Amino acid sequence: MKLNIKKDESKELEIEFETSDLTLPDLIAAELGRNSDVAFAGVYKDHPEIGKPLLVLKTDKKKARDTLEKALDDIEEQLEELKDKIQKSK
Repeated sequence: MKLNIKKDESKELEIEFETSDLTLPDLIAAELGRNSDVAFAGVYKDHPEIGKPLLVLKTDKKKARDTLEKALDDIEEQLEELKDKIQKSK
């Protein structure tokens, strides 16, 4: 998946996804929203059909990149747990 980093500052990060699908950016924004260090996490899309999703992250205290990496690790862990539960239910 291709990404464009639009803004990369200590406490603010904007990442444009080279797709029109909102699934992954929305998942990441939702996970970021659970973190108390996050001041804002959301996804913008200029046009519903042809626009590219822009993930916007603003933090209060910690570095935005570190906060994003933690959210991605948490998502990965949740997916592994889900995968294990599905495999055990066979």
